Amino acid sequence: MRHGSIILAGPTAIAMMVFYYFIPSLIVAGAPGSFAKLRPFVITASVLLIGFGLFQWWRAQRSEISLSKLTLPVLWFSVLAVLGLLLFAQPIANFLASTLGG
Repeated sequence: MRHGSIILAGPTAIAMMVFYYFIPSLIVAGAPGSFAKLRPFVITASVLLIGFGLFQWWRAQRSEISLSKLTLPVLWFSVLAVLGLLLFAQPIANFLASTLGG
């Protein structure tokens, strides 16, 4: 089992959520409107990546493989960040619109 998949799953999920929030900006900037259809898939991919990271961590614990001390904090920070981005979507969208929209 690769140890890198555990620690990279969380930050990749966060990157997917950041992409989710910038899809409307891309559409306004001239990207095709079909990007809007990607939004549910991006959310699903983020949740699945977090689940994959947790599953890999669980498997590593059961097989008693020694993990880096950084693995668990990065994974839990990613879980909290993705949940925060999902639960507080409107305040984050309002903040981005007022900050980046001018």
